[in-house]
Amino acid sequence: MHGILFLALEDFLEARLGEGAWNRALQAANLDDQEFEPDRYYPDSLAMDLFELSARQLKQPLTQTLELFGQHMSPGLVTMGRSMGILQKDWKTLDILEHLQSHVLAPFANIESGVMPPDIRTYRLKHGEVAVAYVSRRKLCALLKGIIRGMGLFFQEPIAFKEHVCMLQEAPLCRMSIFLDDPFFLRYVDIEREFGTVHSRISEITFYNSFQGVPFSDLGLVLRYSKEEVLVQVPPMQLHTMKEEKQTFLSLPHLPQGLKALIREVDGVQGFASLVNIRLTDGAVGCRRFLRVAPDKPMPVSMKLGKRLFRGMILNISGGGVRVLLEKGCRLPEVLLFEPVTVDFSLPLKYVELDDTIVLGPVPMALEGNILDVSPMDGSMAMRIVFSALARRDSLIMEQYSTKMHDDAMEALQAKVASARNAK
Repeated sequence: MHGILFLALEDFLEARLGEGAWNRALQAANLDDQEFEPDRYYPDSLAMDLFELSARQLKQPLTQTLELFGQHMSPGLVTMGRSMGILQKDWKTLDILEHLQSHVLAPFANIESGVMPPDIRTYRLKHGEVAVAYVSRRKLCALLKGIIRGMGLFFQEPIAFKEHVCMLQEAPLCRMSIFLDDPFFLRYVDIEREFGTVHSRISEITFYNSFQGVPFSDLGLVLRYSKEEVLVQVPPMQLHTMKEEKQTFLSLPHLPQGLKALIREVDGVQGFASLVNIRLTDGAVGCRRFLRVAPDKPMPVSMKLGKRLFRGMILNISGGGVRVLLEKGCRLPEVLLFEPVTVDFSLPLKYVELDDTIVLGPVPMALEGNILDVSPMDGSMAMRIVFSALARRDSLIMEQYSTKMHDDAMEALQAKVASARNAK
């Protein structure tokens, strides 16, 4: 283990227990004449013995001692890293973690002596979160957490942890998420970083919008970007949906989460759109299995929940489920997640084709499902229901309804784009 660690432990014990604490620790470990140099490596067993001895002297568990020690030594590590040119001056906690393996730990490897830095793999999920995987026979995850907490205090950042698995609980590795515990930073997008990556790779962005309640998606390119704004080139039909909605959802090839942006300006002649106020969504976008559409006219629905009957209007529907706005003033009793419910409604189709037969519409539907969630909306409650696996007949009907909605919206959108083009 690197000599710097022993020097930092000396400073930690002296700060906690007063002058002479380090010498007493060395005597207790039968290391009276031992001196540690900052540019040498020492056996791991020596460090582990001193860690355990320090915990006994501080009268606290080893994990707590290691975490406090990591927190204590963290500012010194940052200062040393900057002076050595390992850390860039504008890097903060998550930036350092992102570059931990490639920039921070690599200089301390000593292949000739067989000394290698710990295997700490990190991945920047987004501006405000980094995933960390730590694998080491030393099992010093508490020390790592302490160092990270110390950096958070040093940079005055609200650092928080989500621990998924830990070697101290018999897992093969430690896996955790380190994030900025602040709503703004959890949604924040570093525009220059993320869109600069897309621009440099000449990658395409996928845009998602709706027109007449039907989703539309197409690809676009990043033309220019700054800290506040991104200029993109988008095909005419998608550009028109963006102009109508005044916002767009989008996915970048390298980001696991989707983005949402407001549309500042649209140039229909050049095919440009200006994106501002770009924020992260709750998850990925464009991953729906079924085409979800919003009815163009009110579509009444009734739902049987146990012995109670509720009525409302369908907000959107797909082959996977439905979202319903209940009648005004409706208040549901305590409802358990995934409680079974029966949904009855009619699809406004002139007819549907079922194998060799044609059934005239409107087409009544009676589907079973489970409540996914209930939330307040417009003085009432909005309920999301996920359908049980649909029978073949019901699946065919839902597919024909979604297709009809899409075709009607596509025809109307093409007419609008053509009209706008002719007007110019």
